[in-house]
Amino acid sequence: MGGKNPLFIVVGLLMLLAALAYYQWTVMSENGLLRAESARAREAAGQMKKEKDEVQNRLAETSMSLDDKKRYISDLDGRFLKANADLEVKVKALQQCGDEKKKLADDVEKQKGEVKAKADELKKMEEEKKKVEANLEEFKKLCEVADKMKDLTKKLCPQQPSIQSQA
Repeated sequence: MGGKNPLFIVVGLLMLLAALAYYQWTVMSENGLLRAESARAREAAGQMKKEKDEVQNRLAETSMSLDDKKRYISDLDGRFLKANADLEVKVKALQQCGDEKKKLADDVEKQKGEVKAKADELKKMEEEKKKVEANLEEFKKLCEVADKMKDLTKKLCPQQPSIQSQA
């Protein structure tokens, strides 16, 4: 029994040593795989950090560009509002001008009517003047005839001074 025990112990120890070696080899290969995976994870993390930095840089540039565009739009909006206000002032002035033009046109039409009425009145007055002048001429002729008759009456009838004084 004594001789078999050491062999049994040696075989047991060899098996234990083989099991430990297998375990060591498994742990080492898992360790290698984990190291490789860790290296890949570090590389991926580094790549992701680079991509994150690039994205942040692009975001910052885009943000600056957006701010510039917002300022440009704001400037355009301000110019548009100013131009719109100027346009409204000009439209109001144009409307006032149109209203004044209409009022003046109405006044002109009214004055034309008045002028026509005055012209018609002037024609009537001229016709009346002609009539009055004709009547005046006739009156003058009648006065001359009356004067001549008076003179003739004086010549023919010098003895009637009392009638002349009454007349």
